[in-house]
Amino acid sequence: MKGAGVCGGITARQANILGFIQKTVNHTGRPPTIREIGKHFGFKSTGTTRGHLKSLSRKGFITLTPRQSRAINLKTPVAFRIPVIGSIATGMTDISLEEVDEYVYLDELIPGPEKPVFALKVQDDSMKDNGITAGNIAIVRRQRMADAGQIVAALVGHEATIKTIEKDKAGFYLKPANVSCPDIREPFSILGRVVAVIKKF
Repeated sequence: MKGAGVCGGITARQANILGFIQKTVNHTGRPPTIREIGKHFGFKSTGTTRGHLKSLSRKGFITLTPRQSRAINLKTPVAFRIPVIGSIATGMTDISLEEVDEYVYLDELIPGPEKPVFALKVQDDSMKDNGITAGNIAIVRRQRMADAGQIVAALVGHEATIKTIEKDKAGFYLKPANVSCPDIREPFSILGRVVAVIKKF
């Protein structure tokens, strides 16, 4: 799997702050002040705002200039964010498709903006031989069908897993990329196809 360029994962609140900064720059030609950000989001102290901005700076989205009123500079335009939905063990675990833990921003629109995508955190190494290991974030394009040999996020009963879909005389099944993990041959449905993997260093 090809890794995707990424600036790092941020929380939903930080994603909203980043969007507000971008919107303000687009409308006024300059970034908002710390107090303007705090007022917009209802923060009770400037310390809360500064904390979010420092986190965005550490993750490479903005730069901060000390002792200036409008000290925020966007490094890149806000273009494409992907929700990270819960956590998933590639060896099967419960997953909620409705709960967004955070967002990741991609440098390249790898899946294509016309296709809905989501991201899943990988918790184990059952796909390690394909380069998908614990701590990675898998980018998944929502689709209900896939071809043999493609890596998919699949629902088995009420649990989700990332595996390669394969086919033999008995039909389709899910295959891990780790010799210590068994094939899955019980009924499953496809949530989407894994189109990229983000590796954080």
